[in-house]
Amino acid sequence: MKKEEALQHLHDNTFRPALAESVAALERYFQQNKDQLVQEFVESFRQMLQHIDFMQNNQELPPVGFIHYSLLRTTVLDGTHTFLIEAYTDQWYWEPVECYARYDAAWTLQEVSTLISLLDERRKMYMGIIHAADVEYMVLKEMELFCQFVTALSRVAIQEVIKLPEYQQIRKADRLYIRVGEFKDISEVVYVEERIKREEKESRSLLGQPKGTFCTHETFAHMDLPRSNVDALDLRYCDFSGSNLTDSQFHECVLFGTRWVKSKLQRTDFSHSLLCDADFRHADLSGAIFSYAEGQGVSADELHRVPGLLGVQFAYADLEGADFRHSRLYHANFHGANMRNAVFFEKDRERFALSEGQIQQIEWKTE
Repeated sequence: MKKEEALQHLHDNTFRPALAESVAALERYFQQNKDQLVQEFVESFRQMLQHIDFMQNNQELPPVGFIHYSLLRTTVLDGTHTFLIEAYTDQWYWEPVECYARYDAAWTLQEVSTLISLLDERRKMYMGIIHAADVEYMVLKEMELFCQFVTALSRVAIQEVIKLPEYQQIRKADRLYIRVGEFKDISEVVYVEERIKREEKESRSLLGQPKGTFCTHETFAHMDLPRSNVDALDLRYCDFSGSNLTDSQFHECVLFGTRWVKSKLQRTDFSHSLLCDADFRHADLSGAIFSYAEGQGVSADELHRVPGLLGVQFAYADLEGADFRHSRLYHANFHGANMRNAVFFEKDRERFALSEGQIQQIEWKTE
């Protein structure tokens, strides 16, 4: 057997099944321990903020424009399992300042080490053809499948981070990005804070762009934008928290991971939009339309869990009279939501996670 054939055999017969099992186990752990993981993440961020504050008080660090959680692949191999947390000015890597801390990510990266150990044992069956370095390379190529859980966790935890007094008191650039990803490589924005509030005219211009336009990770929070007409835009991970979007339309939009916490969304139409991981907690959605809205994960394969890990959140929202007919929001969280006169199909009664009181409030319709 040639080396290429041996590697393919190990990959197909041992690595892929073990990888799928590891990702599934991580998803279960993430969902069962999310609250504790959030607390640990917030505490790591608090320590970083304290370090930033110390350096700024000593005139060693200008206003911060980037805070970056970076995967360190070497820590998987040495067993320390950490992310590096770095703070930068608005010049990012082009104006480096040594301001960093560490985040213990053993809860997810330990799975990577376990996989490497398994393959290292199995490679011995191939009579010396496959080396330890080959095994490490095979596993490390799939690191994004493990990092996706840290990224998802950060999106939840960041809402607690921004409430911290330590976060409020550090000096920030006009725009602060919080990112998670590879060390000085590909990373993803998980939060943006705009220090200079965008004008309403500019916001309406962005939301009025032609169909298919990408307008991701933008901030429309705490704005007065009623009767906005948004058609087929990609708005994934935009923040509309605390805004007035009464009587607006978001038809056929990509709204993955969007935030609408405490927004005014009376009679707003989200029909045919993709709402995976959208957060509507405490929003006023009375009379809103969710017909044909999709809330299920749409990952490329069974190993990618993002988007979809966080679910659609309607906790404590006012959904009086909202229309959910033909929607696929089956795993949404409706805890504490007002469902009085909300409209659902009778055939979907068992598909939604609703309390007995909510079931009694709903208007159940036949086709």
